[in-house]
Amino acid sequence: MTARCFRLLDPENEHDYVWADSAYSGECFEELLSLGGFESLIHEKGARNHPLSEAAKELNRVKPAIRACVEHVFGAMTMSIGGKLTRKIGLERTEARWGLKNLAFNFLRYLQCTSSLAEVA
Repeated sequence: MTARCFRLLDPENEHDYVWADSAYSGECFEELLSLGGFESLIHEKGARNHPLSEAAKELNRVKPAIRACVEHVFGAMTMSIGGKLTRKIGLERTEARWGLKNLAFNFLRYLQCTSSLAEVA
């Protein structure tokens, strides 16, 4: 499983941060990320008789706010723009479909942002 997760990490990314749920916490993942030159911002989890420190609890409050910005996009696409499943033949058709889905989402998001600005003004 760790090799499959490592393929998702792109060393040419703009930032070297990795955001993940507490299911990916542990020494194995931390070692893997440090070998790849990534900084871990993985949620920490406590265990029985080993509660989280106050600093760890505060960090766990900050991390979901950033992850939610990304997860809401995928949730909106799943619920309203036809889901994540793509049944197309060929990479070009698949890329075109996802490009149109992204464009539609961006238009909808733009309309939401501009209409709320018009109501305020």
